[in-house]
Amino acid sequence: MFEQLLLGSAITLVSLVGGAVLWWVLNEVLLFMEPWLRRPPYPAKSLLVIFMVVFSTMAMMTFGVWLWAIVFKQMSIFSTLEEAVYYSLVAYTTLGIGDVAIPTDKRLLGGMTAANGFLMFGIMTAMVTDTLRHVRRVQHNLLD
Repeated sequence: MFEQLLLGSAITLVSLVGGAVLWWVLNEVLLFMEPWLRRPPYPAKSLLVIFMVVFSTMAMMTFGVWLWAIVFKQMSIFSTLEEAVYYSLVAYTTLGIGDVAIPTDKRLLGGMTAANGFLMFGIMTAMVTDTLRHVRRVQHNLLD
C-alpha cells in the first residue's frame, strides 16, 4: 500500500513539475511577445494567445497521461501500451468508465492517477485564466 502511495506521489510530482515548467515557458514567451501584443489588432493577437494556452494545456495533459501509461506498462499492469494509455486517460480525466480495470492489488495507483489529473485540471484552469487576464490587462491599459 505505501509503495503505491509513494510511487503515485512521485509520478504526480513529476507531472505537476512538468506542468509548472511548461507554464513558466509560456509566461516567458508571452513576456517576450508583450511589445507586439500591445499593438493593434488586439482580437487577432488574443486569439493567438488563446491558441498558445490551449496547446500548452493539451501538452500538459498529454504529458501526464503518457507518464502514467508508461509506468503502468513498465509495471506490466497492462499488456499493451494502448490499453495503458487508454486507462491512464480515462483515470486522469476522472471519467472512470470502468471498461478497463486496474488489478485490485494496484488500485491505489488508479486513484492517484485521478488525483493527479484533478490537480492538473486546476493548474490548467489557473494558467488559462491568468494568461488571458494578463493579455487583456496589457491591451486594456493601452486603451485608457
